[in-house]
Amino acid sequence: MTVKQRQVFYIHGFDPRGAGHYHRLYRTQAAQQASVNGLNITVSRRQRRSAHCHHWQLSTPQTQTDYCYLGWDDIIRRHWAKGWLAIFGDLLCFLWIYVISGRFITFARASRKQLLAGFYPALYLLLSLTLSAWAAITLCELLLWQMLPAPAQTPLQAALILAAFCLLMQGCKRLGNTLAVFWLLRIYAFTAKWSTGSIEGLSERTERFANDIVKAIQNPDNDEVVIIAHSVGTMVVVPALAKALAELPDDSAFANQRVVLITLGHCIPLVSFQPGAHDFRAQLQQLGQDPRLLWLDYTAPTDGACFPLLDPITSCGLTRAPQAGPHLLSPRFFTLYHSSRYKKLRRAWYTMHFLYLMAADKPGPYDFFAFTAGPRPIARHIEDQP
Repeated sequence: MTVKQRQVFYIHGFDPRGAGHYHRLYRTQAAQQASVNGLNITVSRRQRRSAHCHHWQLSTPQTQTDYCYLGWDDIIRRHWAKGWLAIFGDLLCFLWIYVISGRFITFARASRKQLLAGFYPALYLLLSLTLSAWAAITLCELLLWQMLPAPAQTPLQAALILAAFCLLMQGCKRLGNTLAVFWLLRIYAFTAKWSTGSIEGLSERTERFANDIVKAIQNPDNDEVVIIAHSVGTMVVVPALAKALAELPDDSAFANQRVVLITLGHCIPLVSFQPGAHDFRAQLQQLGQDPRLLWLDYTAPTDGACFPLLDPITSCGLTRAPQAGPHLLSPRFFTLYHSSRYKKLRRAWYTMHFLYLMAADKPGPYDFFAFTAGPRPIARHIEDQP
């Protein structure tokens, strides 16, 4: 079977960059991947379909794909802490929800890397405060000791120490943004609030996503409907797809594994492990009980921002139906890149988390661009898995 027409929905992670960024990323990476998989994809211009839905066409000689970006970046920007006051607010939220409650032990059991990732922002902020204060005090004492007599130092000393401290902390903030330290902290704070249902507009947005998905599945012209979610987007897709499936009792629309969910670098336990996330777990359970859905879950052990090869259903105490739930797979990035380049990529942990969406050096079973624009049904790609 050849897929002649495919509908792809893409739900991004906790990233304030909008559709333009992901359109450029797909276009440039697809061009690079062409030399690896021989798939020459023509990527059309981006068009706005609705307020939070942009799409572009992917064309190959055999297959036409409507690639639809389902955006929630406006919600992210409302929760994207920028100033120190907001950043420390996220830190207090993290300490209260994860550390003081002792919940970090549960996350550590699920993934040791998540334990390290969780405390990384807190340690960075603690070191920033300590080193900035020490450097400001030391620098000002040295300068004033040489410039002014002791009686005149005290009032000026306090003012200069405060000014130096603020400048040093500003430098730490810029470095933290470069290292994506606060990105992790924002995610932990956001998902903690999500579990209590306090994210305004998120439920309404997932309902809109569900409506778009339902229409695509009901369209008989679509040979394949693929829903792809990355990072925190793997949590957003859970309520959206659960609502869509609930509205589609007709099993014929799912024949031949026509509807596919692909989750990349999932961090679903950040919500599913929270005690108050009852609705979310019910929606997750629904996905784990529906055998009509082909679910491929790709996580890499080298990706420090995900829960690698952890079943998002059973890990939080839920059950899966036979022939339902995710196929736990690894993209095996180490086989897709030349060894010298892969060594560099492993040190760039932020890039590693986005590697699922990028071109490779060598062909392999995992190929994001073949999944979204190639002629083979995605169900056939499972046969290639080692």
